[in-house]
Amino acid sequence: MNTQRPSHTAPPASAHARGILVLTLTGVLAIGAAVGAQIWRKDLPVHGVRVEGNRIVPGADLIRLAAVPMDKRLYDIDLRAVCERLRKNPFLKNVAVHRDPPDHVLIRVEERVPLAVIAAAHMCYLDAEGMLMPVIRSDNAFDLPVITGADDVQTCAVGTPLTHPAIREALVLVQAAQQLDEGLYRRISEVHIQPAGDLLMYTADAGVPVVMGRGDITSKLAKFDAFWSTVVSTRGAQHLASVDLRFADQVVVRWTTNDEQMTN
Repeated sequence: MNTQRPSHTAPPASAHARGILVLTLTGVLAIGAAVGAQIWRKDLPVHGVRVEGNRIVPGADLIRLAAVPMDKRLYDIDLRAVCERLRKNPFLKNVAVHRDPPDHVLIRVEERVPLAVIAAAHMCYLDAEGMLMPVIRSDNAFDLPVITGADDVQTCAVGTPLTHPAIREALVLVQAAQQLDEGLYRRISEVHIQPAGDLLMYTADAGVPVVMGRGDITSKLAKFDAFWSTVVSTRGAQHLASVDLRFADQVVVRWTTNDEQMTN
């Protein structure tokens, strides 16, 4: 018995050609639409500027400083020039400016965080790297230790770093206190740089002078923090005349009552 297999008839050549033509036209139209959209986007003028990353400097201030021309097309904006204008603000540690299609410019910033206040010819903020910044109004209020005596060893000018060893050690003291314990950091009212470069710290509670000397700052602060927590917290800072931390493994204390002296 013979079995006949069904035959397959190839589609006409004209139908195949029509399919290829349709695919080609679809691709051309898609490419044309994409190119047209890209040209349209490049022709759009700038309609706004967004700022991200700022907590201290108001966004409106940064937008004014950036001075992005709103009468120009987005892709005609000189992003490098915008960056250079923004870098004039001493609070900005890092700045990046991007196009944000279809019609915005995006500014991303990393701000310097004030660690202390420098009392010089003008009050200035100081960050951990020693950069001087102006005191400005901000939604973030700062209750910071004050460093005095710095202008006696180095000229203090906004936008410049302070590099003198005594100033750097005063910064190390404040930063080490912050890292050890926030309460210890808040306990520091003032760090005074003496003419010879030694450090003298004053407490926020009762203004007790604490002789720090120089060097070994972190271990001295740890001793002071332990002494304050175990002794002063019960006896009262108002009865404490002075503390001297210059001696190894001990805290030398003078109390106001009967001029009593104690060594721990």
